[in-house]
Amino acid sequence: MSPKSSASFEVAKRRSLWNSAPRLLTTCVFFGALWLWFNIGTSEVPLPPDSFAYIQTESLRDILNTTLGFEKILVLNLPFRTDRRDAMSLSAAVSNVKIEFVEGVTGESINEKAYPPPEENRKHSAGIRGSWRTHMNALQRIVDQNLTTALVFEDDVDWDIRIRQNLQRFALASRFLSGNHDTSNLQGKIQTHANTETEDTAFKIIDTSNLPKTLTSLPLSSVPFHSSTPQTSPYGDPTKWDILWLGHCGTGMPRPVPNHQLHRRSDTTTTTILTHPNDLSVPSPQHLKAHPFQSDPDALGTTFSPHTRIYHHATGGTLCTVGYAVSQRGARRLLHQFGVSGWNGIFDSELGRWCAGDDPDMGRQAPQHSHAARSGGGVGINGDERVCVTVQPPIFAHHHPNNGESDIGGLGGGYAKRYETKYLRYSVRMNLGALVGRVGGEGKAEGLVDQWPDGEE
Repeated sequence: MSPKSSASFEVAKRRSLWNSAPRLLTTCVFFGALWLWFNIGTSEVPLPPDSFAYIQTESLRDILNTTLGFEKILVLNLPFRTDRRDAMSLSAAVSNVKIEFVEGVTGESINEKAYPPPEENRKHSAGIRGSWRTHMNALQRIVDQNLTTALVFEDDVDWDIRIRQNLQRFALASRFLSGNHDTSNLQGKIQTHANTETEDTAFKIIDTSNLPKTLTSLPLSSVPFHSSTPQTSPYGDPTKWDILWLGHCGTGMPRPVPNHQLHRRSDTTTTTILTHPNDLSVPSPQHLKAHPFQSDPDALGTTFSPHTRIYHHATGGTLCTVGYAVSQRGARRLLHQFGVSGWNGIFDSELGRWCAGDDPDMGRQAPQHSHAARSGGGVGINGDERVCVTVQPPIFAHHHPNNGESDIGGLGGGYAKRYETKYLRYSVRMNLGALVGRVGGEGKAEGLVDQWPDGEE
């Protein structure tokens, strides 16, 4: 090599090293920040033991607003049920919650041309048909307004005065569950429980022959928590979940999804239950019943220790749409499925089947493959994952007023004669008289009645 070319080579080498230094520095900084994020930026969830206490973290602050961390809260209400509209307005006012009513429709008012397939759905009662269309109207509004998230209530909904505290804890669970995180690094904290569900007690809206004999759980307090994670929603990335089923009248334990490629590993959150023990907003096991006419308590009360709230995927069959949140993704999928593609049953049971991976019963019009996905999972026949997260006992529940009767009837309805709200201890509806006379003091139990005290049978 000539002296001239050697000198040129040395200059080029020094220049190359100089130019690569910033790139090397940038790479080191990036991976260093990533390491800090996953190792120092995470911690166990700071859950206060007092059920009236709020979780003090910036990422959950939006739950304290007037729409509970959602973009809007919609309430379904038939125009002639002014009694329910009045009660809803008062319940929202004393809870500092802002609601927007969606006018319900009756089955008789729906034009024959407005129904999706199959033709059999016209034979359902007027109440069932009207309920279906009212839910579709709410989903249509969410899609039209391009809402990122929305909470949908039926107008007989009730909640505990600790609504925001309960939702904060649920939000931590939904972030973890909707992300379908790998739980292998938490193996030391996983617990197993004998499942007390039976084919007799399980909801028959989906196949009950694959009930899991054992359940796996993790303490909610043990899941990784990023206190400063930027979130579009405090409940987790809305592009990763469809439904947060917060209010129901019973749900099954999560089922395995054996045939889906995203869920082949056993150490994901698909069937994992997150537990929050010693939650005194949860009634004693003997009170964990969805209906006054239910003889035995829910499986929650016989599987887990008293006063335990659990969070999991809604793949075990869920009933009643008393309160559920949808993302924009979820609203579009549900409106397409039940408003356009096909609907043939009581909406709440159809939604429960959808979350479990089943598709609507299309009757005589069913294609040959329509039942291929009925494996109790959360994946439809087109292979798309359906992400529905729920909670037991529910955070929202049906209020049964004196001589109250459902305008729907069927699985999601009920004909309770006793004045009560199941699952809720310091119920807003049951304490409405005392609450409307208050000035301030939101979320305080003084002067209110616990309708499910521990000592009572």
